[in-house]
Amino acid sequence: MSKIRAVIFDCYGTLVDIHTNEGKDEVFHYLALYLQYYGASTGVEELKSTFDLEKERYLRTSNERYPEVDLEIVFQNILKKECIGNPILAESCCKLQRLLSRERFQLFPDSLPVLREMKRDGYPLAMVSDAQKVYCMEEAKMLGLNQFFPHFIVSTHFGFKKPDPRLFTIACDLLEIPPTEAVYIGDSFEKDIKGPKQIGMKVILLNRDQKEYNQEPGLDFYAKDLWEAWEWIKSSSRS
Repeated sequence: MSKIRAVIFDCYGTLVDIHTNEGKDEVFHYLALYLQYYGASTGVEELKSTFDLEKERYLRTSNERYPEVDLEIVFQNILKKECIGNPILAESCCKLQRLLSRERFQLFPDSLPVLREMKRDGYPLAMVSDAQKVYCMEEAKMLGLNQFFPHFIVSTHFGFKKPDPRLFTIACDLLEIPPTEAVYIGDSFEKDIKGPKQIGMKVILLNRDQKEYNQEPGLDFYAKDLWEAWEWIKSSSRS
């Protein structure tokens, strides 16, 4: 087995303990009120319906196998229908929607300590995340993650999401590390195994809730937390 020389992380659910509820009534209630300050006349239900329709339309026009929706563009299209030309309002709507929908937003207790040890030991780090570029970087800064990651590969920058292997190829290219010498740590059985394995990376599936999974062919390690993942990486690097 090739020595592990770089570590690539998922963000939400792996490093960041987050729970959101975008379907809450108050999310679109306050968005509709906010837009009234800019001349919009849409009501709560109409705004919610238009938002869902614009998301579906955006995804239908994509030629990607795993298309990612850019919510900033969705809101831009909604604002065009309302004849609102404010150039930064779509960004503000995305961030307000995110803030209103967040019910839990914090780091897992092991995130910073493990990242500090990896950085101390000289492992190059990168992040690959299905996320909205309009607020992902700001959230990383809020939690202090930006000090560890020189490279953030965010799905909305490219229009496709995990498990598309191209995201992981981009990360390895930026780190200048062959995929066979990198490991990916994620928490999603559906999204975080197939893509990196297709390009030859090692994969650790983080299973904080100790869910029952069938053993995935080719998966390198199940870890109950980041400490266990880190110990496996160190032991693999020594062998």
